[in-house]
Amino acid sequence: MICPKCKMKINNPDYCFHCGYMSNGNVIETKKTVPTMLELYFNEKDDKYIRNRNWLVAGILGPVYIFCHGYYVVGLLLIVLDYLVSLFFLIFNHALLYYYVVLLLNVIYFVVNRVLWATIGNMIYLKLLTNRLTKMKNDNYEYYTKEIQQLYKKDNKLIILKYIIFGILFILIFYYIKEAVYNNLGLL
Repeated sequence: MICPKCKMKINNPDYCFHCGYMSNGNVIETKKTVPTMLELYFNEKDDKYIRNRNWLVAGILGPVYIFCHGYYVVGLLLIVLDYLVSLFFLIFNHALLYYYVVLLLNVIYFVVNRVLWATIGNMIYLKLLTNRLTKMKNDNYEYYTKEIQQLYKKDNKLIILKYIIFGILFILIFYYIKEAVYNNLGLL
């Protein structure tokens, strides 16, 4: 069912959780609340990140998504972990005799891996961001609201370009590592 006031999907036919519209025409008034740190940081895009509406980007990029958002050490560690798991899976698949079974297992692994990253990639990013904003708030409490609002613009400058460049770069790195491992193990 769609809310007639805000046009959002509603699960309860009696009232809308989003805007407070009730089926009898009344509107539940909400109190003004103090925005959270994440709402201040993302501003009007908070719903996109908090509700994981950008799952496709996080799923396609995997750990590169976290790397592109400025968490380089954690991103590199997750990229290395993802590479190791992928390489072990690909190498052990070659123990099977049938080409189509190996191909099917590789496709299943790729889909499961991407679904996993679509699910947890944004959660990891939000956890790291919350820790960063909490530290910023504790260090400079008086001016943190202004700093947080400006930080989003600074952090997400050229983010699409980062996605493209680092995504292609890390795919090429993985490809060359995979080829080197295959050549040394004689799997080609």
